[in-house]
Amino acid sequence: MRFRYQALQRDGRLVSGLIEAPSLRGAHRDLRRRGVRPTAIEPAAPAAKSRARRRRLGRRDYATALKQLHALVAGGVPLAEAVTGLGEASGHPGLAAAYGELTAGLRRGEPLPRAFARAFPEIAPHIHRMIEAGDFSGRLAEALADAAAELEREARTRTELRHTLLYPAFLVCFGVLAIVFIFLVVVPRFAVMFAGRFDKLPLLSAIVIGAGMWFRAHLAPVLALVAGAAAAAMWAWSRPAVRAGLLDAAMRLPLLRRWSGEVEIARWAAVLARLLENRVPLIHSLELARTALRRRDLQLRLGRVERDVRAGAALAVALADSAVLSPTALSLIRVGERAGNLPEMVRGLATLCDEAVRDRSRTILAIVEPAAILVLGTVIGVVAMAIFLAITSVNNVPGL
Repeated sequence: MRFRYQALQRDGRLVSGLIEAPSLRGAHRDLRRRGVRPTAIEPAAPAAKSRARRRRLGRRDYATALKQLHALVAGGVPLAEAVTGLGEASGHPGLAAAYGELTAGLRRGEPLPRAFARAFPEIAPHIHRMIEAGDFSGRLAEALADAAAELEREARTRTELRHTLLYPAFLVCFGVLAIVFIFLVVVPRFAVMFAGRFDKLPLLSAIVIGAGMWFRAHLAPVLALVAGAAAAAMWAWSRPAVRAGLLDAAMRLPLLRRWSGEVEIARWAAVLARLLENRVPLIHSLELARTALRRRDLQLRLGRVERDVRAGAALAVALADSAVLSPTALSLIRVGERAGNLPEMVRGLATLCDEAVRDRSRTILAIVEPAAILVLGTVIGVVAMAIFLAITSVNNVPGL
């Protein structure tokens, strides 16, 4: 918890500030250890939580936090002291609260992986597995550096993807606004001309003009329905279980299934390589790396791989039986086992899979833009053709 205090120093000066402690008594005890006499202590957690909600932490924030923690641990600072110092020096209330939770967990005697997972639940599970492996192998500083590098890589990938999708998103929004403008402004002008004579118009013109009139007459309910659907979608997306179900359903689509498989294998190989490089035993590394996956089917396959390896089978043979990797990837694993440099070969596999993911992502994104142009152009073209047909049929409509 976070407390705001006022205290007297030995020279009689009054000081104030914030302190992280598991309880009010703990805050009082910590202040006394610093050589000051507290005169007032009150909880400051509600305001910090409110600010934390307004400023949501991102991957780069967590990467910076892990890099700072790595620098202190690698420099020989005790873990509990490093975490406490970072919590007091943090300028982000969300990070300060997380450091406070981590400090409280360590003081309760919890293992670092469990306390870290409780304090930083927003960080991806495979990052927790990397820190758990570093704590298990006694190479925590290296694990923190690897976790920070992995978070920075993910943040950079998401930024590149966001920038790439910016133009297609702008194109779609502009196209939708153009269609709405046509239905609200252009189509009703022609509807007034052909009022009561829609049966004399070409079928396409009658359908488009009738749809435009219906849309304008029911504009308020349509907008309310759209706003409600958007709010419901945002609420559902904020639920981890719903979001996971939607992502699983999307990953089963033919276009995304292979791409998601490559993403999962790239993540699995990267985590496994870092675990093996940190000298974590193979069985334990396979178990921890498997928990980094999100697709259930791949988790089941790699679970069978773990059982086969535990029974004495070679890793390449077990992976071949489970049909998880491509022949090229299996060759890398087989060569690494025979040459005794399995971590290097798994690292090479992670690099190859990551490059394949980038190439496929660029291919998918290259399809998105022309597809959006084609769909929007088709809709606008149909509306324009309907209006043109209505204009050309003026002479065929009695009374005009």
